[in-house]
Amino acid sequence: MDKVISQTSNGRVFLCSNCDKIHIEFYHFLFSFDEEAYDFFKNNITKIDGNYFENVNSGLHYRRKIIVPLGHRNVSMMLNQKELRELQLLLSQRTYNCLVNTFLSVKEIGMPIAAN
Repeated sequence: MDKVISQTSNGRVFLCSNCDKIHIEFYHFLFSFDEEAYDFFKNNITKIDGNYFENVNSGLHYRRKIIVPLGHRNVSMMLNQKELRELQLLLSQRTYNCLVNTFLSVKEIGMPIAAN
């Protein structure tokens, strides 16, 4: 059985019982790390100053201004402020139980308000 380490409305971090890797599912990204690589990724993501990079990259034509290289010269992850904060929260949580009392907005659930 997989052990959920942390979860938000758009992501989940869990330890896979089959491969002993830590998987991060976030929006449409999937990362699979051993413990050392996970710690490296987590430490780097939590140090990103989103305001700084949005200002530095303000002239770019991309909608998302926070660009995170992923170790291959042709691959980067692009985030906006909200996505960066959620990813940082996801990586900073220790257990799923930390988020049990977190309420999701209708927008985060992905339902139109009149969908009842």
